Amino acid sequence: MLRHLGFFSVTVCLSCISVFNGGELAAQVKPDVVKKIEAALPKSAPAKAKKARKVLIFSKTNGFRHGSIAVGAKSLAMLGEKTGAYTAVHSEDDSMFEADKLKEFDAVIMLNTTGELFRPRRLPKDAEQKKAALEREERLKKNLVDFVKSGKGLAGTHSGTDTYKNWKEYNQMMGGAFDGHPWHQLVPIKNLEPDHSVNKCFEGKGFEVKDEIYQFRGHTALPTDRRMLLALDGGKMDLKRGKRKDGLYPISWVSTYGKGRTFYCSLGHRNEIYYNPLVLKHYLAGFQYALGDLAGDGSPTASGK
Repeated sequence: MLRHLGFFSVTVCLSCISVFNGGELAAQVKPDVVKKIEAALPKSAPAKAKKARKVLIFSKTNGFRHGSIAVGAKSLAMLGEKTGAYTAVHSEDDSMFEADKLKEFDAVIMLNTTGELFRPRRLPKDAEQKKAALEREERLKKNLVDFVKSGKGLAGTHSGTDTYKNWKEYNQMMGGAFDGHPWHQLVPIKNLEPDHSVNKCFEGKGFEVKDEIYQFRGHTALPTDRRMLLALDGGKMDLKRGKRKDGLYPISWVSTYGKGRTFYCSLGHRNEIYYNPLVLKHYLAGFQYALGDLAGDGSPTASGK
């Protein structure tokens, strides 16, 4: 739905897609959609990987499940494979966050995850089993925090912020906590950082996109906490349906956490986001920032910007 970018015809390797273990995809990606993804992929990455990179695309849901997960997983894996930026493993098995497995990756991408991922949907009634489940959850949570702090990357699309909304460390790493989606329409996006490496694909311009747009809890997604890249353009649309008094409705940002780097973009509710050429370029730049291959300022946005 972006208005000012064409499509590219490319040949891609599809072997990077792995069927996630532990269940069936909500919908199989049809051949015509794969062709749309192929056509939308950028020809190259904005930065050359410093070494072979491996990312975990994780899409487990313990809450609402987006129908775009299957398309998103295929698209993001193809994105890395085509450009040479990374190879991907797609999984919904939370044992991937055990330390011995997690260490194999350079970054984790939370693809439309929801809820409290590292615990069963329903805790066991048996006291000992419940205790074991909660202890395991805390271990996996700590593993993710240690992973990012050690210098690895964390990225998220769309409902990556509708995940563990009451886990402070995760909220800090991901950068925000979901607080509703007042808009699902064509919206104008303001380019807050035209010169930032992750925004270079926009060529200094804003754009329009149709998707479900999030707002975030008042104590999260603040400029004082992270480098804001994109936001709703209040000069071109009515923001009254939102509830933030500051009128800030960010779309994407980058930050740092310990020695690690993080990237988040709230776009990704609709299937077509994952074969939108401009969004894929932005995703890729953000992922490479999180991987440490693309230099960029992750310091908090200056006050009043």
